[in-house]
Amino acid sequence: MIDLQALLVIVFCALSSIFLYTFSRTRKLHAPYPRGPPAELFVGNAFDIPFKKAWIRYLEWSRQFNSDIIHLSALNVHIVVINTLEGAVELLDRRSANYSSRPSNIICKLLGIQNITALLPYGNTLRKHRRIMDEDFKKQAVTSYHSIHARKVEQLLYQLLQEPAGFNEHIKMLGTSITMAVTCGYDLIPNQRDKYVEMVEFTVNVVKEMTMLGSTLVTVFEFLGYIPPWVPGATTQRICADAKDAITRYKDGLFRRVKACMVTILLIICARTGMTWLVQAAGTQKDCMVARLLERHSRGDNMYEDEEMLKDAMLTIYMAGVETMHVAKMSFVLAMVLYPQEQARAQEEIDRVVGSDRLPTFEDRDSLPYVEALYREVHRWRPVTPLGLVHSTINDDVYKGFHIPAGSFIFANIWAITRNEEKYPDPEAFQPQRFMKADGTLGDENINYSYGFGRRICPGRHMADQAVWLMIVSILATFKISKAKDENGNEIDVDPYACTDGTTKCVELCISLPLFRPDHESLQ
Repeated sequence: MIDLQALLVIVFCALSSIFLYTFSRTRKLHAPYPRGPPAELFVGNAFDIPFKKAWIRYLEWSRQFNSDIIHLSALNVHIVVINTLEGAVELLDRRSANYSSRPSNIICKLLGIQNITALLPYGNTLRKHRRIMDEDFKKQAVTSYHSIHARKVEQLLYQLLQEPAGFNEHIKMLGTSITMAVTCGYDLIPNQRDKYVEMVEFTVNVVKEMTMLGSTLVTVFEFLGYIPPWVPGATTQRICADAKDAITRYKDGLFRRVKACMVTILLIICARTGMTWLVQAAGTQKDCMVARLLERHSRGDNMYEDEEMLKDAMLTIYMAGVETMHVAKMSFVLAMVLYPQEQARAQEEIDRVVGSDRLPTFEDRDSLPYVEALYREVHRWRPVTPLGLVHSTINDDVYKGFHIPAGSFIFANIWAITRNEEKYPDPEAFQPQRFMKADGTLGDENINYSYGFGRRICPGRHMADQAVWLMIVSILATFKISKAKDENGNEIDVDPYACTDGTTKCVELCISLPLFRPDHESLQ
């Protein structure tokens, strides 16, 4: 049994060892580290690292120290934050061979998610995962899922019409429903609890709580993560063990379901002997990513090493996609509440181009430049991952005369990039016109940086792009988003920074959803 005194001794010994190791390394000659707040003896910047809205503090330091990259250190961990698009492109794109790894994380190991695509270190396994993803989620391939997107968005509109007060949950479930249908052909029943959703959501919530740097002692001192969960005080280990069990049941359950519903040669042979019920059961599998990959594998196209790799790829799409899509969708709702004039302008364009007798489709996208500009401004105004996912350097490097050690944690501060006042005047204002030309046509600038950089750019970006765009244009064509009113008829104020905690937090909004057009009662 480890009591508090013993734990303090362990921590002291660890700190002493880390300090001696750090001291011995820093005696080596190298270029200076990037600028940043002064480090304290023994602990470095451990007490300077912000744990809430860190991207804002990093931007402030970037301006204070007049440097596009800043450096902090804590317990021999080097943190480098890139605050300009130029720096991110140079390091994460052009030098991607050195900047495309991920640091190890004991919490992810305890949760059993260390092998999902987004968290893999750079190497052959990552390349195989990316090949799996690219096969079904490259720009040309995702068009095959348009019908799923359209069906799920229509379900959302119906739910919003029937129960507008539950729009927070309805909008979140849209991403869940699309993701599960696309990856494993699993159709959620609206307004019903689902065991698979409960399994994976439990794990996602644990991940959000546990992977915040410094949120637990185990995060800082990785060796504590190997303490068995039955030891008194090992709360983190017990919570992670429960979440790992849930995520394993989610992966295995859905994967078995896809395989059981697929037609095989054996079942066809059985059908010829009179067992036709087997063929009927097998033929229920809907087209999806996992079914496609299993079919290709059966034909000799060995895109994955084993089924666990395919399960981890399937899990990646859920864990990396659902939460980020939800933040983007809620940021859109927030913008429409705060900037009704931009909402009205987009709705006028939809009325003029699409008309009132149908919903917009993907074929209308190129004909709706202002809606597209509004969509891009949502991503700029409230980037879904303000610091992106952490990268890690493989070798030492030098940038603008500054030394970046191997193994450094590298963050691209997307929030800072979108607050460049030279490129985006009055950056806190929501102005879709930024992406329009003077003649009213759509400008050439995109927001690809919101999906990451280099060899770690989000492989599901095209799927997320189409899902969020279709939801935005469909809601604009159907409803008018406005502030809710209290019992006295007064508008309820909305916090303009309600959705600025990235994937760590997206608060519920209190809004009103009257129909934009009365004739859309036909949704019922």
